[in-house]
Amino acid sequence: MSLTIQFYTMLSMAAMGIWLGAAIDTYGRFLRKRRSFHWLTACKDLLFWLIQGLIVFYVLLVSNHGEVRLYVFLAILCGYACYMALLQTTYKRVLEQIIRLSVGFYRVIKNLFNVLLIVPIKYLLKLLYSLGMMVVTAILAIFLFLARMIWRPLKWMLLFVFRITRLERLWEKLSPFYLKIKEYVQAMRKKKE
Repeated sequence: MSLTIQFYTMLSMAAMGIWLGAAIDTYGRFLRKRRSFHWLTACKDLLFWLIQGLIVFYVLLVSNHGEVRLYVFLAILCGYACYMALLQTTYKRVLEQIIRLSVGFYRVIKNLFNVLLIVPIKYLLKLLYSLGMMVVTAILAIFLFLARMIWRPLKWMLLFVFRITRLERLWEKLSPFYLKIKEYVQAMRKKKE
């Protein structure tokens, strides 16, 4: 293996060490820490390390066809140490700024969506509901007015027919019978209660 390929491999593995340090800090920032063992956290950790291992192996495969030598591990360790000593505090500050900006951007988009879409739709629905209630009330008022207009002459005609046909006398004769039936039904209800 030529010296250039070894140098390129060491440089890329040192970069992978820096990448691992940044990935561990980012993962730790977003992971909710638990005091006791939790299966979901264990699965997330396993998945994280599996992905990191695949990324490191892919870079190793591209840089020197996947040959694993002792200097590969030393380069990763040196890159990680470089990250911890020189870049960690700066990276964490930048990460917090990015998170703060992302949260602020999300809130702005959410508020814009709320102001430009949700609030107008809400007011439009309230307006449509009010207009619908006004229309229903108007139709009901017109219907009741027409029913009264029709019912009054119909009532007078029925009373006139009732008196002419002498159903009034029949009603007076049968009313004691209806009252007895009504009293009997009420007595039965009281017994059931």
